[in-house]
Amino acid sequence: MKLLQLQIGLCLFLMCALLAPAMYAQENKPIVVEPASYLDDRADLIKEDLRKQLIDNCREIESKTKIRVLIKTLRIANLADGQVQVETFFAEWIRSIGMDKRGILIFALLPEGAAHGKVHLRVGIGLKYLVTREMGEKILNQVILPNNAINNDGLGFLEGVKAIRRMLLDELKRDSSRVGGGSQAFNLKGFLWTSKEILLALLVGLFLCYIIFFVERCPRCNGALKVSSEVLKEPGVNTLGLQRKIYACERCGFSRRKKEPVYPSGKAGLIMRLTGTRRNVRIE
Repeated sequence: MKLLQLQIGLCLFLMCALLAPAMYAQENKPIVVEPASYLDDRADLIKEDLRKQLIDNCREIESKTKIRVLIKTLRIANLADGQVQVETFFAEWIRSIGMDKRGILIFALLPEGAAHGKVHLRVGIGLKYLVTREMGEKILNQVILPNNAINNDGLGFLEGVKAIRRMLLDELKRDSSRVGGGSQAFNLKGFLWTSKEILLALLVGLFLCYIIFFVERCPRCNGALKVSSEVLKEPGVNTLGLQRKIYACERCGFSRRKKEPVYPSGKAGLIMRLTGTRRNVRIE
């Protein structure tokens, strides 16, 4: 009995081991979008040799930017009713594709028997920040309509999709560069090398400030004075001390003496430096 249970368990384990890769591959198999999701040419405006290029460009846009582009053509009896038909179809289509409503629709309507009609471009709410009204009008008026007026093979739709692809891929590159630039580590050596002139000017300025404000000069010969000091009274916990500073010039023999307060160390001395002295210091 135990041997039979062991054999059954071994068979189930082997079956799971064999079926798991197949199930994983089936789950991770890329979803193939039908060509009809990119091109619906019911008015037969686009020649056969251009249809494959249109679909390939739409596939590339969706694979790289997660944006669906659909070119749709239709002949209707009354062109005045086309606006309502475009809005109705776009509302249903943008909800059906999902993708956070990141879709672009190029809808061409032609009256029955006419060679020219009207082209509409609609952008999903998920792309309002990316494809503005001005950009859409520029693609329509400067790319799609002029090419369709010159050629009757649907070249204008292909050029319009190419313009949309270039615009979206350029924006994707800019986003990638901004993200990559923001995640780069700070290069200290590079920063110091690129700003070496500013650092040099700053060091020169600090040196000049030190010479002007902190180095005592002799009033007779303008030579450097040698400074020495002696403490006359040690500072207390909350009381000031007193010291005598002697400034002497070794070049001309000039000397000067000056009495200065000595602040206590620690927090009390810091408070006295900030608030100032409130009484004169006398020598006992």
